[in-house]
Amino acid sequence: MKNVHICLGFVVLLTAAVARVAGGQSQRPSSSHRLDVYIAGFFPYGDGVENAHTGRGVMPSVKLALDHVNEHSTILRNYRLHMWWNDTECNAAVGVKSFFDMMHSGPHKLMLFGAACTHVTDPIAKASKHWHLTQLSYADTHPMFTKDAFPNFFRVVPSENAFNAPRLALLRRFNWTRVGTIYQNEPRYSLPHNHMVADLDAMGMEVVETQSFVQDVSESLRKLKEKDVRIILGNFNETWARRVFCEAYRLEMYGRSYQWLIMGTYNAEWWNTSADCNQEELQTALESTIMTDLLPLSTSGDITISGITPDEYLTEYDKRRGGEYSRFHGYTYDGIWAVALAIQYNIFIEALKNTSFEGVTGPVRFYNNERKASILLKQFQTGVEAKIGEYNSMHGHLDLSLGEQMRWVGRSPPKDRTVLLIEHSQVNLTIYAVLASCSVAGIIMAVSFLIVNIMYRNQRYIKMSSPHLNNLIIIGCMLTYLSVIFLGLDSGLSSIAAFPYICTARAWLLMAGFSLAFGAMFSKTWRVHSIFTDLKLNKK
Repeated sequence: MKNVHICLGFVVLLTAAVARVAGGQSQRPSSSHRLDVYIAGFFPYGDGVENAHTGRGVMPSVKLALDHVNEHSTILRNYRLHMWWNDTECNAAVGVKSFFDMMHSGPHKLMLFGAACTHVTDPIAKASKHWHLTQLSYADTHPMFTKDAFPNFFRVVPSENAFNAPRLALLRRFNWTRVGTIYQNEPRYSLPHNHMVADLDAMGMEVVETQSFVQDVSESLRKLKEKDVRIILGNFNETWARRVFCEAYRLEMYGRSYQWLIMGTYNAEWWNTSADCNQEELQTALESTIMTDLLPLSTSGDITISGITPDEYLTEYDKRRGGEYSRFHGYTYDGIWAVALAIQYNIFIEALKNTSFEGVTGPVRFYNNERKASILLKQFQTGVEAKIGEYNSMHGHLDLSLGEQMRWVGRSPPKDRTVLLIEHSQVNLTIYAVLASCSVAGIIMAVSFLIVNIMYRNQRYIKMSSPHLNNLIIIGCMLTYLSVIFLGLDSGLSSIAAFPYICTARAWLLMAGFSLAFGAMFSKTWRVHSIFTDLKLNKK
């Protein structure tokens, strides 16, 4: 109840201040007349802490953003913005304790800023809704934080779902319509994968095979190869990326016939760490692989809300950061500005939903509590990651002119399937005419022999030669001669519609002719054998 009274009192103070600004005060009050307002920050920071480089890398941008906000002539004119932050140690228990400590001690905090580790962000986001506090994350990209599950949670950095759209745009650009997917079976990678498969189906793409892995990736890759998947979309972390491409090298799933498109939010030169294969093999398998990553800063050169360009911001950030760096520094800077604007308009959630300004990472707007930012496209080229373009998520525009030219292992982009070239083979007409004439002559001779055999079947010599078997041999020969004519027919000499019947006739004529001719001949031979080997007949 005490917190509710404090919140109501502060809203009254903010409303009065805004009214004074609207009444015509054009100058910022002196520091002694400005009200201090606080936000709670959560950063992994200490030595030996997981993701500590993120916390230490973004802290200079936090301080820089606070300085710029407090110096701005129109933003929070009557207030001085401060951050009350704690080291979460990237530990859920430490993070939750820090949250409760900050809620019950020190100055009142208007908003929550953080965290960077998912297992810290999650419990804080679940607990903060009971305080009706709005939370803005600067570095957590886990796709589990949706508007439906966490209505008070926003993030200024795009989630990992945002890396699907640029890869789908590349599929359209190079007319790849037959693909396969492989992903690490963890929520961070399976959730965006499921969204991607749904988008592929909606686009009419053919998803030939979908494979996941937990401990062994070799079997999953083997199944992709068996299905002749040439374009592979991958979602996995940095450690598994090295294992995947080492196994891809062993299975020869690289080179001019394959194209990999993966989420590449990895550390610099991640492939130089020890792996299951040597560096040369790993780099060979990685060649021409396309990766999606966060765009650290906007390349448009536009003036931002703070009155400086992204390059000017980077110069100031480099002066302050020393040896620390994080790819989230620009998003953290823009996040502080989003917080300042939300505080200025009192209603924090609605203010964030309607936020729209030019930041150092590009236009800052929230759609369903998510940030749509530009995505960096990189390609592995001769041992380095080269920028090849950007994808504008707000407008769905793929621009491959903002970087190096794309390179392929072959002369052109790989095909998305094995190309089957159907060539019609035709029999030489001269040869066919000669053989067909011989077959007709043979049929005519066989008919003549058949007539003679029937007419003189009672003659002593013909009768002794088994005329009925002779008839079967002659008919078998006629059918065999006739099959030669059918075997020479092709689509050039007959209609395609009649071809299935011709193929059936070929088999039946040859089979029936051979069976009749040689079957009857074998019967005659067996008859003679029986006569000369019958002991009783010889005695008589």
